[in-house]
Amino acid sequence: MLLCKCPQLTPLQARFVASFTALCLLGLVFWSLSNPHFAYAAEIDLGEGWAGGEGGDHNWHRIGDDLPEDSGGNEDADWEELEVLDTEVVIGVRQEQLSAIAGNDQANNLNVIAGQTTVWRYPKELLQAQHADVGVGLPSALDEGNEGMGVRHRELRRRGLEDDETAWLDRRQTGSGTTAFISVNTCLQPAYNGTGTQTAGPPQLTLYVSTASDNETPGPGASDAKQDIVTLDEGFANYTLSTSDDLYMAIYAPALSSDFTGGWNYDIAVSIDDYYHQANETDPYLYLVDTDTNAALLVTDNLTQADTGSTLYDKWTSLAPPFVMFASSAQNAKTMGLSKSFCGMQNNAQIQAQQSDPNATRSNVEMGMITRGLGDKPKQQFYVTSLNGSSTYYGTLAIKGNSTASGTGIVGGGGKVWQPMNWTTKADGNCRLVFNLDFCDKVAYAVPANYETYPDWPNLRALYDSQASNLYNNFTYSLQQTACDTTSDAQYSLARNCSDCEAAYKEWLCAVSIPRCDDWSSEKSYLQKRNMAQPFTNGTSLPSSLLNSNYTPMLGAPTLQGSTAFQQTYLSSFATNQSRNPTIDAQIKPGPYKELLPCEDLCYSLVQSCPAALGFGCPRKGRGLEAGYGVRDVNGELSCSYLGAVYYLNHARAMSGSAWVAGLVALGAMAALLM
Repeated sequence: MLLCKCPQLTPLQARFVASFTALCLLGLVFWSLSNPHFAYAAEIDLGEGWAGGEGGDHNWHRIGDDLPEDSGGNEDADWEELEVLDTEVVIGVRQEQLSAIAGNDQANNLNVIAGQTTVWRYPKELLQAQHADVGVGLPSALDEGNEGMGVRHRELRRRGLEDDETAWLDRRQTGSGTTAFISVNTCLQPAYNGTGTQTAGPPQLTLYVSTASDNETPGPGASDAKQDIVTLDEGFANYTLSTSDDLYMAIYAPALSSDFTGGWNYDIAVSIDDYYHQANETDPYLYLVDTDTNAALLVTDNLTQADTGSTLYDKWTSLAPPFVMFASSAQNAKTMGLSKSFCGMQNNAQIQAQQSDPNATRSNVEMGMITRGLGDKPKQQFYVTSLNGSSTYYGTLAIKGNSTASGTGIVGGGGKVWQPMNWTTKADGNCRLVFNLDFCDKVAYAVPANYETYPDWPNLRALYDSQASNLYNNFTYSLQQTACDTTSDAQYSLARNCSDCEAAYKEWLCAVSIPRCDDWSSEKSYLQKRNMAQPFTNGTSLPSSLLNSNYTPMLGAPTLQGSTAFQQTYLSSFATNQSRNPTIDAQIKPGPYKELLPCEDLCYSLVQSCPAALGFGCPRKGRGLEAGYGVRDVNGELSCSYLGAVYYLNHARAMSGSAWVAGLVALGAMAALLM
């Protein structure tokens, strides 16, 4: 029998056949991988009582396609098997699922219930993706002390690691590779259904990050030696590591007590640029200026240290308000445990500023850019209205995205929040906030008021401002008698000039003619009682026993034999039975109130800055100074009034600048204002 003999191939033909065969095999492999089976976590129906309500998951159609026919969609099974990337993985106990991170700088939102763990896979291909454009954002980075704009990862809790294991983890995190920024925000949380007043929020979610290549299911059931654990703090967590491999992380929802019902909703994001969600955990960056019964005035810290007139300074002042803020009553328990989460505050805060509504036509927060206050640097102002009297509120400064863009594809697109601050509104109803005045443009605080005699806020502002402006005009006539435009050796001072005098007089005049008002019921020791002889706005009066009781304004005052210095009463003393500005008692009629006295250095500065010929002088200690002026507190508490003052600013910063340069005024025609 003759056997068929294969044709003899030339070397070139042999190489071609081998290459063609390899190409076919490679095509077969690619075809087999063209439809991988990722398991996406479903949006879970959390039942009645959950704050999140309803909502369909955009991956639901994929889940339905991938569920086995006999599974019955039973999500409450104690164990379940998921086929992931052609590898059979048993994960549990209870509600463990695998979900895919959609991309860099993108919020991945999901619902979880108590006891559930959701595992997330971040494919290594995303580490090589193009870096996102930072965008326009703010004109310059903020000065936030040691924090900076990008708050780095919090301390991690590692349990039961041996020395060699710790070293291995450190090598993995600090070795070669791309830095991945992981961040989590809790957007909604279980609702309180307990008895009595809620004193704490529900337990926090936990972030698990795998630190070992063989740990693809991090969570409570995995070895702590192969993962890092970060319990969310006030709805926020972030974590950084360097890697060149697929990254696995998980969110675990803890067990709930009978006091809470429902589940959580959260955002998780990964970026190769910076944290998608951010929080400054040490600095509020927002400060209280003052309150009245129904409103509060707040400002940010200085947004730049650029000099007046510089390009950067002008960019900030011409900017539309870039920040927003959230506020809630201290009794609002919905924000408990969410103060460091942008989406958590956005979903639960009672009061929210809106970038698109700076004039508060649809909200209760009016916003604007100002330069008033410390250093005359750019700041953002918030005027919060529709508040309740004698109530405490918590406020949180925030920025949506980078201020000009937010959401998917934006570095920091998930928003940023700062440390909460608080304030308490006034109680008595006869102090009212005024600000943005035309002449006394640095005045911004509560002044004596009466909602019946001056119900219209613009008219009250105009009354105070126009009076100060008229008095200033009279002063300029006197200053014109001084040779201001002359040689240095002919000027009244080598250290000060007429411009200094004008500025010092204006600052003093606005401070004393527009007094800073506080509640009559306030018990702060440095407040001065005013207008005690006048009835309250509700028609009642102080008891005669109080009015006729002894009043000693200056304990250190010198005495003479037979002197009546210590025989004054509240009713007979000018300092207590009237306001320092007669117009207040005659036209506004606020009733009894207390005044935060102007700082004594305002008076000293006026005397030092103006020609002696004008006759300015300040009361001496024990001879009227204590009843007319206050003293700055060495610890930074606002114990006296000066223009641009805010509460709770760090003492060292509050005392910087020209505010400490001594000085103030005592015009003969304005002698009444000095007391």
